[in-house]
Amino acid sequence: MKPTNSLRNSSIRVKLLLLMALNSSLALLLAGVASLGYEAFQYRTSATRELTTMADIGSDSIAAALSFADEQAANETLTSLRGDQRIVGAAVYDQHKRLFATYRNTKTLPAPAQPRPDGLYFENNDLVIFRPIVLQGERIGTIYLRSDMIDAYVRLLRYFGIVCIILLASLGLALLLSSRLQSIISGPIAALAAVAQQVSVEKNYSIRATKDADDEIGVLIDSFNEMLSQIEIRQRDREIAEEAMRESEERYALAAQGSNDGLWDWKLDTNKIYFSPRWIHMLGYPGAEIWTDPEEWFGRIHLADRERVRAQLAAHCQGSALEFSSEYRIRNKYGSYIWMLSRGIAVRGENGVAVRIAGSQTDITEGKIADTLTDLPNRLYLMEKLQSIIEATRHPEANFFAVLALDLDKLESAVEEVRNPAGTLFAVLFLDLDRFKVINDSFGHAAGDQLLVGVAQRLRSTVLGRPRFGKLGEPTSTVARLGGDEFAILIEGIHYQEEAAKVAERILKHLTAAFNLDGRQVFTTPSIGIAMSSSGDTPEALLRNADTAMYCAKANGRGGYVIFNQGMRDRAVARMEIETDLKRAIKAEEFVLHYQPEVSLVDRRITGFEALVRWNHPTRGLLNPGEFISVAEDIGVIVPLGRWVLREGCRQMAAWHKSMAREPALSISVNISFKQLAEKGFARDVELILAETGLDPKSLKLEMTESSIMENAEMAVATLRRFKELKIGLEIDDFGTGYSSLSYLRQLPFDTVKIDSSFVMELGKNDDSSKFIKIILQLAQYLRMRVVVEGVETNDQLASLVAMGCCFGQGLFFSRPVDADRAWRLMRDENTQQPDIPANPAPGSGSLRPPEPDGIEPVLAGVKRIEAA
Repeated sequence: MKPTNSLRNSSIRVKLLLLMALNSSLALLLAGVASLGYEAFQYRTSATRELTTMADIGSDSIAAALSFADEQAANETLTSLRGDQRIVGAAVYDQHKRLFATYRNTKTLPAPAQPRPDGLYFENNDLVIFRPIVLQGERIGTIYLRSDMIDAYVRLLRYFGIVCIILLASLGLALLLSSRLQSIISGPIAALAAVAQQVSVEKNYSIRATKDADDEIGVLIDSFNEMLSQIEIRQRDREIAEEAMRESEERYALAAQGSNDGLWDWKLDTNKIYFSPRWIHMLGYPGAEIWTDPEEWFGRIHLADRERVRAQLAAHCQGSALEFSSEYRIRNKYGSYIWMLSRGIAVRGENGVAVRIAGSQTDITEGKIADTLTDLPNRLYLMEKLQSIIEATRHPEANFFAVLALDLDKLESAVEEVRNPAGTLFAVLFLDLDRFKVINDSFGHAAGDQLLVGVAQRLRSTVLGRPRFGKLGEPTSTVARLGGDEFAILIEGIHYQEEAAKVAERILKHLTAAFNLDGRQVFTTPSIGIAMSSSGDTPEALLRNADTAMYCAKANGRGGYVIFNQGMRDRAVARMEIETDLKRAIKAEEFVLHYQPEVSLVDRRITGFEALVRWNHPTRGLLNPGEFISVAEDIGVIVPLGRWVLREGCRQMAAWHKSMAREPALSISVNISFKQLAEKGFARDVELILAETGLDPKSLKLEMTESSIMENAEMAVATLRRFKELKIGLEIDDFGTGYSSLSYLRQLPFDTVKIDSSFVMELGKNDDSSKFIKIILQLAQYLRMRVVVEGVETNDQLASLVAMGCCFGQGLFFSRPVDADRAWRLMRDENTQQPDIPANPAPGSGSLRPPEPDGIEPVLAGVKRIEAA
C-alpha cells in the first residue's frame, strides 16, 4: 500500500499526532534558523565595523610616510599591526596604484599587485578591505587589510550546536504534550462514529450521542442528535400520512363516482391495473367492461405521445418528479383521438420503492384545441383535423365513425359522405396579415390583439357564414389561428380549385375594409396561399405548401392570393440550398470578379471597368449575381461578400495601373448594397482597403441605387460625404427605375448618373425614352455630373445616344463582362477594331455635348411632363 493511502486510512488520533509534530518541528526549525542567521549577521557586522576602524586609523598613520615616499616608515607602521592576531596581511598603494609597503604573516597570500575598488570583500574565510588614504582632502593612495574570520566561524558552529540541542528538547516536549491533547480531541469523535454506526445498523433513531464538552465537537454532537430527532419525527409523520392517504383515497374514490373524471389504480408489483367504469366510458366503451392490462391504456395512446407518457410515469415512480401529470391523445372506440389529462401519485414501500400508483383522467379536448385570444381552433386542432381528413380520404368508410365520434348531430352528413364521396378534394388556405408588425409596434400589443380578434370575427362570418354541414356536395370549412398574425382555413368537400380561389377572393374583399381600434381607423390586407389536397400527403406538407404559396403572394405585391404548384416548392428548396451553400461559399471564397468595360463614346477608348461578382459554384458552375445577391442580403452575408468584391476589385485595378500606364488612369466601379451603407464602419473599411491595395481613391467609383440610399438617408448622406472627402467617385445606378426623384440629385454628392438599360431598350420604339434620356443629360450637365448609359447592345442604339450627346456607355455592344485576363486583352487591343460612329451627328448635338440649358427650371419642367405622361 502506498504511504499516502496508509496515512489517509489512519485514525484521527494518528493524524492529529503527526499534524502536531509537524507543526512543532516546523516552528522550532524556523526559529532556530532565524536565530542562527541573526547571530551570523551580528558577527559579520561587528567584524566589518572593527576592520573599517583599523583601516581608517592605519590610513591616517601612514599618510605622512606615503606623501614623503618614506617606505621604511610605512613598513614599520604596517608591521605594528602584528599585535592584532586577526590581521594576517596589510599593504599600502601609492596614488599610481603601485605597491608601496606590505606586511603579511607566513600563512597568508601576498597582497594583490594592484588595489581593488574601495570596499569590503569576503574570501577564503578572510575579510578584506580597501580604503582610501587621504591627505588634506586629496587621495594619495590606498590601504589594504586582511582579517582572519576563523574564530568567528568557530563561535558560530558552537552556537549552532547549542541551538540544535534546544530544538530537539523542545520537539520532544511538544510530542509529549501533543499525544495527550490528541486523545482529548479524537476520543469524542470516535464515540460519535460508534453511535452513528449503531443507528445505521439498528435503524433505531431514538439513540443519542453523549456530549462531554461545549466545544466544536460538542456542537457537532448536538447537531447529530437534532438530526436523529428530525428523522424520528419525519418517520412518525410519514406513517401518519400514509394512513391519512389511504383514507383520502377512499374518500376520493367515493367522490369521483359522481364526477366526470375516470379513476385508475395500478399495482406495480402484480402489473394489474384497475379502470373505473367512467374511465372506460370516456373512450366510448360500455362501463361494464373490465380491463386489467396496462396495455389497454398505453396501446390506445397516440404513437407520438406514448413514450413521453411512459417516461413521465417512470420519473415519478423513481422519485425524480413529485407527481405524475401528463397531457396526451388517446384513441376512442370510433378511431378518433381525444385529449386527456392524467394525474397520479405513487405509494411507496419502506424501502422507498413505488409499489402502487393511482390517479384520475380528465377530458381536456375542448380547451386544448381552442385559441385563447380569438376562440378559433388552434394549430393543434387543425393538424389533427387534416390528419383525420387525409385518412378519411384514403379510407372513406372510416370517416363515418370518426365524424360520429365528434358529434352525433353530424351523423346524417357522415352517412351521405360515405355513400357519395364525390367531393373528396379539400384545400388549405394560409393567411398572413400584411403590415401587422407596423400596427403592433405603432399602437401597442393591445391594439394588435384587438385587430386579430376583429380579423377572426370577419373570417368566421366570411367563411362560416353558412351551415358547415348542409346539403350534399356543399363545401364545409374550418377557420383556425396558427399563431401571431397567421390564420388557416380548411375547406372540405370541394370539386375544383376555383372554389378555394372564390373563398380567398371573399376573404380579401371583407378584410380590406377598415378596422376600428379604439376610435382609430386601421387598414390591413391579407396575403393568402392556397394548397390543394393533391399537393401533399401529410398535414405538415399541406401547411408548408400553403405557407410557400403565401410568401409568393407577398412577393407579388401583397393583398392577393396564389395557388401552390410544385415549381414554388422547387424554388423554395432551391433557395434554401442557395442559402446553405452561400454561407459556406463566403468562408471558402468561391467568388470571382468579371469586368465590363465602360467606354468613351467620343474616341471608343476604355475609361474604366465595372466589377461584377460571379459565384463559382462547385456543382452548378458560374452563377450570375441575380441568382444569389438578393439571398445574400436576406441572410445577412452581403456585407462580407461586398467587402471581398471591393477589395478584389481595388487590388486588380491597382495591378493594372502598375503594368499599364494610361492617362487618364482607368477607374473601377463597384456596386454597393444598402446594407453596406447602413454599416457604421463602412467608410473606414473602404479607407483600409484602399490603403491595403494601394489604389488611388480617385480611381474608385462606388455605385448604389436610389432605393439603397433611401433605406437610411441620414446615415447614407453622411457616408457619401466622407467618400467625397476621400476623392472617391460616387455613381447613382439604374437611375429612373427607383424613386425617380430627379431633383433629389441636387441634395446628394454624386458625380455620375447611370441611366438604366430599360430606357435604352425602348429607343426607337418609345419617344418618352428619348425625351427622358435627353432631360437627364441636360440635368446632369447643369449639375456638372457625368452620364453613363447602360445596356448599349446595337449600333442603332449607339448612334441615337451619340446623337443625343451621350459621352460614356457600356453594354454588350462593346463587351460582355469578362474575366481579368480577357479584360487585360481588351485594353491591349482596344484600338484594333472599332464599331462605326455615325458620320453626321443629329442636329444640335455638335461635338457630342448637349446644348446648354437656361437654368434648372426648364429641365425640371420637362421632367414633370415626362412623369405626368
